[in-house]
Amino acid sequence: MSDLTAEIVSPDARPAASAFPALAAPAVIWEDDRWWRFTEHTDLHEVRYLVVREDGDLVAVAPLLITHDGGGLLFYDTPKMTGDTSAFGAPELLDAQRRARWDELAGRLADARRGQYPSVALAVFGSHHGIVHAEGRDAAGRARVLAELPRLLEETAELLGCRSSSLLYATDEQAAVLGPAARARGHIPAVLGAESVMRLDAPDWETYLAGLVSRKRSRVINELRAYTEAGFTTVVREGPESLSDPIVDLQVKLRAKYGLPGGRARVQRDFDAIRETVGDSCMVISAERDGETLGFVLYLRAGHAMYGRTAGFNEDAKGVYFALTYHETNRWALAHGVREIWYGLAAYDAKRLRGCDLEARHGWFRFTGTGSTELEEVLRLQGTSEHDRLRGLGYDSTTHKETEHRCH
Repeated sequence: MSDLTAEIVSPDARPAASAFPALAAPAVIWEDDRWWRFTEHTDLHEVRYLVVREDGDLVAVAPLLITHDGGGLLFYDTPKMTGDTSAFGAPELLDAQRRARWDELAGRLADARRGQYPSVALAVFGSHHGIVHAEGRDAAGRARVLAELPRLLEETAELLGCRSSSLLYATDEQAAVLGPAARARGHIPAVLGAESVMRLDAPDWETYLAGLVSRKRSRVINELRAYTEAGFTTVVREGPESLSDPIVDLQVKLRAKYGLPGGRARVQRDFDAIRETVGDSCMVISAERDGETLGFVLYLRAGHAMYGRTAGFNEDAKGVYFALTYHETNRWALAHGVREIWYGLAAYDAKRLRGCDLEARHGWFRFTGTGSTELEEVLRLQGTSEHDRLRGLGYDSTTHKETEHRCH
């Protein structure tokens, strides 16, 4: 019998960094006590925490995002992301038989999703798995926690009255332990995409450029030349004050362009919360012309890494995206001791082309409400198609076979 137990606690009762040092200035910003406080500002999910103990000792803490209806953020709303290719999946890569089945199931998903709320996801904003282990835990101790998470989450979902649940955004290494444990309990696996990571091992910008193959070096030089000839200059601002009004304006325009909800009030509220919680870790790289900000990328810095949070570009800033997001960012990073830049999921072709490594992210889903059969079937197809997408980019997850097997 396992010696691991778990307790569900509210944000005001969870262990803070003072009592759980692993949350104090960790290497990954999404595991920082301050970032968790930002997440607690959301009104789209109810935030709770799973506090895990072994023989009475606190050994791990994980965020829980509870969705009471279909209004949660797409990447953390378990029923909503199932069957939605904006979250993950590439059904156009399925063979004819599976694609026909996907199309057939698509019309049934609205009713099936409604039967799965409330829902709970073990994850944290940043498309990160969220589990944080106590300092000093060895690999065996961490593995014991991971192996029990599917059971603990099932029990948590039952206590919370949730009809569906998911463990999201685990790495290959975590999936090697989580996968078999989740599969044994009937959870449905799916590849959710890949984190794109730029790793910089050169001492400076000139050495970095010289180390690129000639084709890539020419692309960088040409994109930067076009950027400069168009009159753009790069400005870097750090700290809470980097989240200025022009940044808010660009983000509002971007959300409106893609039909995202909330408008200016939501953007301003999110930026205010970021300023209040992780403001000291903020860094905005912006493209400016004649004193006007026409493009920006907001990063959060932790140690030797930068994490892309959001971006925005004016329609007049053609050609700025690649120059600013990759080349100017890399130039600044190399000059300031940054060795990794985490760009998040999606847009894999562009990120791969500009030197990013891809690291798969995995999830496991459990549905118990009305419509479970349809959701399970479409999820298997969705995960298979996402794996096929990554394989086409030259990345083959070490744990995809459990997903592939269950699709037959």
